[in-house]
Amino acid sequence: MLKRLIDSHLAFRLLLALPALWTAWQFFFHLRSFGLLLDQSGQWAMRLLVLTLAITPLRLLMKQLGLGPHWPMWLFKRRRDLGLATFLYAAAHLCVYLIRQSNLHVVLFDMQYIEFIMGWLAFVTLFALALTSNDASVHRLGLWWKPLQRLAYVSVIAAALHWYWIRLDHRVLWATVLPLVALEAYRLFHNYTRPAGVRH
Repeated sequence: MLKRLIDSHLAFRLLLALPALWTAWQFFFHLRSFGLLLDQSGQWAMRLLVLTLAITPLRLLMKQLGLGPHWPMWLFKRRRDLGLATFLYAAAHLCVYLIRQSNLHVVLFDMQYIEFIMGWLAFVTLFALALTSNDASVHRLGLWWKPLQRLAYVSVIAAALHWYWIRLDHRVLWATVLPLVALEAYRLFHNYTRPAGVRH
């Protein structure tokens, strides 16, 4: 029973929805704060994006440490769900921002500032990734599909800069992105110090 629950994609999707449900509960029954919705939706979009990108270097690290690939492989099989959840949280973040501003002129005025440009860049690249995350797009794009998925790195850099320039307190940002930076640094070190062969 437990194994079936762990392997269930539906259960995993419900797990991904829990932060949104908890935030909605807080908003409607406690705080009524658009700032809460903005913060939580943006932070969860970033956390899930970081987790999605961390899967491959984490698999490599666990393999090198002899710890087995089981949990990274479990996450790898759910990477599409993680990516779509990332986009949905980012879309919620954008929707809350647009509702709070409730004025197209204010939104356009904001877009002259680099922190908002980075936010829009992160969203547009995530939208492109979500749009092409299905099997039909994989088949249609062929060899172009994998390079397109590297837009996720543009997304995470743009989102991190957006967060950095929007907020004064960066402790949560560093706690979110530094594990990914460390894992990617390890992957680069591993790939470029090993003998010529297969790259990860």
